[in-house]
Amino acid sequence: MTPTPPEISVVKPTLGKAVAAADAPARRSPIAGWQQIPRRLFVELAARPSAQNFAWLLADRGGRLVVAIVVGSWSARYLGAGNFGLLNYAMALVAIIGSAIPLGMDALVVREIIRNETRAGQWIGTVMGFRAATACICAVLSLAAVMLLRPGENSLTAIVAMFALGTVVQTLESGELLYEARIQMRYLVVPRLALFLGMNVLKVGLILAGMTVFWFSVLFALEMSFSGLLTYVFVRRSLGPHKPLRFDLAIGLHLLRDSWPLAVSGLAVMVYMRVGVLVIGGMLGNVAVGVYAAAIRVPEAANFVPMVLASSLLPGLLKTRELGPEAYNAALLRNFRIFVLIAYAICVPLSMGAPWIIHLLYHEVYAAAGPVMMVYVWSLLFIFLGVARGSYLLNERFTKLALFFTLTGLGASLTANFLLIPRFGIMGAAFASVLSQGLSAFLLSFIFPSLRTMGRLQLIALCSPWLVLRRRAD
Repeated sequence: MTPTPPEISVVKPTLGKAVAAADAPARRSPIAGWQQIPRRLFVELAARPSAQNFAWLLADRGGRLVVAIVVGSWSARYLGAGNFGLLNYAMALVAIIGSAIPLGMDALVVREIIRNETRAGQWIGTVMGFRAATACICAVLSLAAVMLLRPGENSLTAIVAMFALGTVVQTLESGELLYEARIQMRYLVVPRLALFLGMNVLKVGLILAGMTVFWFSVLFALEMSFSGLLTYVFVRRSLGPHKPLRFDLAIGLHLLRDSWPLAVSGLAVMVYMRVGVLVIGGMLGNVAVGVYAAAIRVPEAANFVPMVLASSLLPGLLKTRELGPEAYNAALLRNFRIFVLIAYAICVPLSMGAPWIIHLLYHEVYAAAGPVMMVYVWSLLFIFLGVARGSYLLNERFTKLALFFTLTGLGASLTANFLLIPRFGIMGAAFASVLSQGLSAFLLSFIFPSLRTMGRLQLIALCSPWLVLRRRAD
């Protein structure tokens, strides 16, 4: 029997009023103000700390996206589909196993720092310690997995070893949770972006020098390590001498009691996002992995947008929750509409322009990636919806429900990949991704009677995302 959390039911009777509250300005004036949307929207957003934080994060990830696509496509053409597939197979394997490293603690730690920043050093120091230990375990498991799945492939084992080593040092990035809680991510954007650009210059150097695929993995590991060390230095300086980083086992165990469903959920999410690569590698070979990796590279690069948006909107959503169910539901609907509007703005042009984008970036060698990208990109729409719903589940402490949704999506993804890839090739993996994300992030919202309010809000947002602009224009 599926659990039905009674706490959520208090928001159900207010759904109609919440929708009316979210849309009221637009209904009073359906036409007036449209011409002033850009100016008023810009002025209002510029005054909001959460929007400023989002803008800084967007600038950081957007800059990374442009450089990564340009240099990454050059690297793909240089390495060829086989070696590019080898590199991406190793990335997928380490990413799946390493997805356990965050331990689901991010949002919980941000919430605790917002409530009581005087203990920020303890929260962050504890998270770093737990994650470093987990990363070491995951590194060993990654090496064991590659030797079991692809025995005798020494070059692949060496690449996996480099990635795994990088993830251990990267755990020092946990300090960024302090800046997320303060809505001050701008302080990390510039130094991290400078590091990223420097590493990509070195990557170009590897191409010009004719280096092997192994050295690309070395460079990736160095980038992860330097990013962690850089974040650590900035956090220590920001905390000051009166708030040292300190490991506290009791705090860590307290966090784990609340976060383990999120940790398992994060692992499951990464499995069903990356399992297609592993299945393709096992059934179709490295060349097919390379083509599929080219198809999903641009859409996956946009995965950061909902994460950044959620971290920026979370503090405001927490405050709105205290104003009552009606105001809270109205805020949730606005959030869903913001997420969906941005998702459409990404998915529509990428899907329509997929063949042209693939040709521009990867040339004819990867032409088969175009149709795959047209389908795969729509998984982003449901990723946006799922992340937006996740903020609500976190606020209400319904982490076990989040775990249920994720595990169901994982089961759907595994089933779909094993059924569709043998029949449709790499296109089957794209179909599997869209189907599993849609089921997990949207359709399952209607299973629990007390969660159907969230499902209706998601559906309303899918059908009328533009109303968030009309509302802000008045």
